Amino acid sequence: MKPIDPDKIWYVVRANIQCEAKASDNIRLAGFDVYFPRQRVEKKHRRNNTYIIKERPLMVGYLFVGMPRDEKQRHFGFVRACEGVERFLEYQGKPIPVPGRDVQELYLAEVDMRFDDTRAARIHRKEEAATRKATIEMKYQPGKSFAVTGGPFDGFRAVVEEVTKSGNIKAMISLFGRLSTVEFEAAQLTAA
Repeated sequence: MKPIDPDKIWYVVRANIQCEAKASDNIRLAGFDVYFPRQRVEKKHRRNNTYIIKERPLMVGYLFVGMPRDEKQRHFGFVRACEGVERFLEYQGKPIPVPGRDVQELYLAEVDMRFDDTRAARIHRKEEAATRKATIEMKYQPGKSFAVTGGPFDGFRAVVEEVTKSGNIKAMISLFGRLSTVEFEAAQLTAA
């Protein structure tokens, strides 16, 4: 993916229904810079239990076109004539310019996987770890306080001691006036 040039003037183009990729390719072939923002989504296949990553448009029906600052080199008609392009986003008949830094921020967010809903993106954003146990250890660090929800200790406060090999959490709770260690499943603890 080519980086965004913030020195160009960017415009929003409306593509025909499900023609964003076609419009993007044709605009690029016409000699213009184009940015088609996408997001990746991970779905579990029903039959063979494998995960499939699908790519889809971030903003359905829209993409960005970069044009030179020199007015004589801007050719809106060439872009409108590209296959898959419906029209420019306009106000009173003139295309609306978008600041290059805003398009660049959107591009950098896409590169940083902020829009993706995949396991790799969650690991990259440090929302999840590579294994289930590591994810639980990351979420339930020793010394943190949690509220117990469900089970016989519902409503108690628990302070995490450690995460066991099986992925359960050993925590201390105040029981009958003294601290006792109890093992919980991750679903039983919520942030206090």
